[in-house]
Amino acid sequence: MPPTHNPHHHPKPISLAKSLLLLPFLSLISPSHANTEKVIFTAPPPASLSSLDAAIQQDLPVLGPSTSWSIRTNLSRVFPLNQHDDNQQGYPSWLLLDNLTPGQRYELRVCWSALEPTAFTLDTYPLTTVLSTPALLQSLTQHAKSAHEHQHQPHQSSQKGSSPNDNSVLLLRVLAAADYFSHHPSLMKDPPPVLVDLILDPYLYNVLPQSLVPTMCYLVVVGVVSWFVAKWVASSLTAIASSTKSDQTKKQN
Repeated sequence: MPPTHNPHHHPKPISLAKSLLLLPFLSLISPSHANTEKVIFTAPPPASLSSLDAAIQQDLPVLGPSTSWSIRTNLSRVFPLNQHDDNQQGYPSWLLLDNLTPGQRYELRVCWSALEPTAFTLDTYPLTTVLSTPALLQSLTQHAKSAHEHQHQPHQSSQKGSSPNDNSVLLLRVLAAADYFSHHPSLMKDPPPVLVDLILDPYLYNVLPQSLVPTMCYLVVVGVVSWFVAKWVASSLTAIASSTKSDQTKKQN
């Protein structure tokens, strides 16, 4: 008696084709372990910088379209003294986000090496909020004074390209707290500064960060190519299966 044909034999190539199609999209759900902290915000309406002291403006690093989208710098850090006090969760550093587009979404990222364990807290404040809050204004003033004395921060105020009367601006506070334990008393008493990259990334149509556009284009290309490759593989496997079945039938006859 000839062997009974298994009706569930042929769908295997189709399952393989579906698996190939899913490969480019599996990377989207894989967990990320990069040392990156970010904050997403919407640019406020234009405000005048004239109310902010000129000396403070001069000593603040600037991120924006008229200066630079990223800055690499060293940020001072301390061990957190009180977990319930925002002002003691890390050493405060300030930046000016200038020449933003009102109503547009932005993403600010801080990236650092895994060899320098640090916990970051990012907060954005409108100019009026900082000027009306004594604690924030004092922190900003102290940071600008310290940056001027030690020259840790680049002077970029001369690169501003628009009038201070029609700028959409925000002030960014970065709290850096040492997140390690060491048997060396000097490292526990005075943590060294941490080297970071501060990156301002505008959103495209308030939906997708511009830095992800090349990645999305790559995934689309890979998806299209995978579709045609999967179809070719499925057709080839189906042809092989049909040829094998035909050879077995001829041998039985």
